[in-house]
Amino acid sequence: MELIDAVATLGSLAAAAKVLGKSQPAITKALKKIEGDLGVVLFHRVPSGIVPTLEGQTVIDRCRRIQSDLQKLSEDVAQSRGQYVGMISVVVSPLAALKIIPPVLRRFQNRFPGIELNITGGHAPKAFHALRSGEADFVIGPAPDGQPKAGLHVEPLLTTSVTFLAGQQSYLKDLSKPQDLLNARWAVIGPSSRRPLFQDFFRLHGLQGPAPVIRSDSILSILSVLEQSDIVCSFPSLIVDEVRERWSVTALPVDLSMLTVDIALTWTKERLLTPAALAFADIVREEGRNCAPQT
Repeated sequence: MELIDAVATLGSLAAAAKVLGKSQPAITKALKKIEGDLGVVLFHRVPSGIVPTLEGQTVIDRCRRIQSDLQKLSEDVAQSRGQYVGMISVVVSPLAALKIIPPVLRRFQNRFPGIELNITGGHAPKAFHALRSGEADFVIGPAPDGQPKAGLHVEPLLTTSVTFLAGQQSYLKDLSKPQDLLNARWAVIGPSSRRPLFQDFFRLHGLQGPAPVIRSDSILSILSVLEQSDIVCSFPSLIVDEVRERWSVTALPVDLSMLTVDIALTWTKERLLTPAALAFADIVREEGRNCAPQT
């Protein structure tokens, strides 16, 4: 399992051999034996190194999951004895990073100073793949829907409306009618597999929305672009005040009451949470309720 994970992560037999303290011929021989035992080829050899085959990626995911579960077993036993050690990995959306995570980190670290928290930004579907592969314990962000929800425990935290943001100097900043925004250039936070939320706005008005011209996992990159161009992007309304304090952007006067985003705490049903992880989830629930819009 360590060999497969190392080769997949590093993309090189030589690099994997160095990390594992083995010779490259020994790694090559061991990998061939594993492939023979499983009856599948795990990696393609390419000029730049090696990449997983389709079957190989399935094996890699399973190996990482087993390694993660073994680590969690050790942490669970230690924590049951009052030794609060280990790590909790969390993938967060921009809203969670700005509104929920800061108070959660303060409270959790005060209570469990020996637990390492690994916080990374991420978006569907990769964020939920990280849960299933064992790379992450929780995802705090937009709730999965449809097939991506299978096998996951999804606990709603709050619901936020949506705001369209543009640069303060943009000619678009005073536009409010759907027809006027059809020719705008749009940015989307997240990968190409993520459905643009702004297209629902046009669809609800009987219009075919434009395709985005920019996609980025980095909210900082998106905000930099908005400041210096005539690009529009949808943001959760709950973080708009914080964003406008730091960036030269403004909210378009558009009625978006029909668009909402559900933010949830998500983890896989297959994993038993350690005592520290259960405490982390409790704190997230409380802080999520504190951040929820007042009705």
